[in-house]
Amino acid sequence: MSELTDKRKISAEEFELRRKLAIMCRVAGMQGSIGLYGHISIRVPDSDIVLMTPGAGSEKTEVRIDQIFVFNLAGQILYHPGGDKPMQIPAEWRIHTQIHKDRPEIGSVAHLHARASTLLGIAKRDIVPVYSQAGFLAGGVPTWDDPRMVLDDTSAVALSKTLGKNVACQMRGHGSVVVGDTCEAALSACTYIEENAQYQIDAEALGGAKPFSEAMWEGLRGERKGTWGHRLLWDYWERKVVSQGIPL
Repeated sequence: MSELTDKRKISAEEFELRRKLAIMCRVAGMQGSIGLYGHISIRVPDSDIVLMTPGAGSEKTEVRIDQIFVFNLAGQILYHPGGDKPMQIPAEWRIHTQIHKDRPEIGSVAHLHARASTLLGIAKRDIVPVYSQAGFLAGGVPTWDDPRMVLDDTSAVALSKTLGKNVACQMRGHGSVVVGDTCEAALSACTYIEENAQYQIDAEALGGAKPFSEAMWEGLRGERKGTWGHRLLWDYWERKVVSQGIPL
């Protein structure tokens, strides 16, 4: 068992999830998908504990394990980190607690402010798969047509319902929500949805992306079943985080 400054005893599993969340936050920051705004959560399996990265103003590429917030599904803060300076509570924490409640199979939720995906939403253009890594988007990316912040339960419920059983949801004029059954799967989805959106935008200069058939995407999804690809991407980015030399 490890113990941080909160009153609970922290299991080895939870401590490792805090480490993974810090890594994922740094990666999303390095990718430009979160910055001043945006946050990510991981739910501790078989519990109502939700680990969450700090809110606005924190340096996302340097977030540490001891700067992770701990919520429960009811929205109570069980641990408020101090660290070098007081951490800002994620204003839109309800995005995470609501989706984790509605989809208990989900391990990680990311609220992104990634440029290309957000731009497609602003233009009211659907995000559709256009390259091989984005086959997971073939089921559809619904749009929550509301640019306001998610600051109350009504908005959180509406957003979660719009996401439904999908991997991602556009928040038009705001950003996006991306989920995964593990943090590794969520990182893959966060990475590839933004790459795909940028390809869509770039293809416009060449006459637009040419769609593939649903049968093609079904075949690709079949080939990419399992966790190997998620693990490969995670290890690649974890090495980049570690090579920065900034303590976790």
